[in-house]
Amino acid sequence: MRQFEYIFDSIGCQPNHPKKITVLAAAPDRMDARTGALLVCHGWGTNRYQHLDILKAAADRYNLFCIAPEFRMSGYDYDPLGGYGWYMPYDMSFYQTFDALLALRFLLQIHPELNRHRLFSYGGSQGGHIVLLGGIFAPHTFAAIYASSSLVWVTDTPDRLAEVGRDYSEEEKNIRSVPYLLDHLDTPLFMEHGTADDNVSHLTHTALLEKLMKERGKPCEVIYYEGGNHDLAPTIKKVEAFHAMAAKFMDTYENNRRDDFASGSVITIPCGAKTLTVDWGKEVRDEGFMIWK
Repeated sequence: MRQFEYIFDSIGCQPNHPKKITVLAAAPDRMDARTGALLVCHGWGTNRYQHLDILKAAADRYNLFCIAPEFRMSGYDYDPLGGYGWYMPYDMSFYQTFDALLALRFLLQIHPELNRHRLFSYGGSQGGHIVLLGGIFAPHTFAAIYASSSLVWVTDTPDRLAEVGRDYSEEEKNIRSVPYLLDHLDTPLFMEHGTADDNVSHLTHTALLEKLMKERGKPCEVIYYEGGNHDLAPTIKKVEAFHAMAAKFMDTYENNRRDDFASGSVITIPCGAKTLTVDWGKEVRDEGFMIWK
């Protein structure tokens, strides 16, 4: 495995002001025609090194070029010395999802030899929320999505709103709500959650999403770890849970669709009174890349 970092331009909050994003990467020692990619997203307030053990575990074992972007407003982007914390008010997964997806798009641009049928994503906690939204904003891209102890929406408790430090319009809530956007999610979903998680309730997040996915006939598999907390401990170590779940699909699943980055697809998502349009054929400096109307 080879470990290194790179920096790229993500979408800015203002036109012509791209956001610099740092990405931790772990590449297999030997790459071949089956070498795909794994997008790994860290949790709320943590940083790109949070899941380094998973990057190391996945690169050679599953023949994946693994990347972990340091998404904005969190970790070292917030605290360059300590690498922990978050800005208030906090955007809570909207711009962060584009940071993650654009990190993958940039990787595929600089490594066009990667197998685009073997693109996967993994995230824990807020990172799980981001990879779920990533499967909605780029719906034709991933062979499978893996969310661990994941949020599925923003405003389930007053405490969560206090941590975000801002109010949301209905459209802003909807664009961050996986259950609301579920009709746009067409990628096989794998989830896990500890039943003793007092940070993100498995009942109001993972179990709810599992129920809705199965009601709609969408592919979904879940493992619940009895007595596990937000990190699944003491029931199981996170990296052991990763191997237990990843073995179900990473060697065999492929996406036969043309991914959104290659096709330059235009994604339209109604969110109530407003509609979000994302044009994957445009660059981040183009004002037409992402439009709210």
